[in-house]
Amino acid sequence: MAEPWTLRVALGYPASLAVPCAGLVVLAMSWPAQSAAGQGLVFVLVGLAGVLLWTLTEYVLHRWMLHGVEPFQRWHLAHHRHAGVAIRVPVLFSVLLVLAVVGLPALLSGGSAVAAPLSAGMLLGNLLQESVHHRLHDTRPLGSWLEARRRLHGFHHFRDERRGYGTLTDLWDRVFGTLPPPG
Repeated sequence: MAEPWTLRVALGYPASLAVPCAGLVVLAMSWPAQSAAGQGLVFVLVGLAGVLLWTLTEYVLHRWMLHGVEPFQRWHLAHHRHAGVAIRVPVLFSVLLVLAVVGLPALLSGGSAVAAPLSAGMLLGNLLQESVHHRLHDTRPLGSWLEARRRLHGFHHFRDERRGYGTLTDLWDRVFGTLPPPG
């Protein structure tokens, strides 16, 4: 079967990081300098909350979209079947995701000054998740934290795709009862 155009127009790692990086650049260029004055700690905390929010977003997208909504499910299950093949992210999906991550906080907050650091934290979380996910599929030895992530991710890929949705953290797998068993 021919590959759908959305996958033919896809970027492999590290090129796949270009779209979220572009989102960060746009945020930085449009961030009003006066809104940052005296707000450094607040912005750092909101940015960290954005990273945490990204981990929840990744869990939700992975569990309910990539394992439940066509055509995403078909594409993602191809990744499961061919886990050793370089991961590619469709450009259209990346662009729409970045637009949502940047646009929704601004819309929902009424343009509040915290929208930009929240979005920046989410984009940073996306970059971290994509980088970690790529590394989990690499065969080179890993440090202990990444090795634990690889074990959980491997369980998801090869033993039970209904468990172990988180890439950066198992927090949401714990919260939603989808954590693979120990060992």
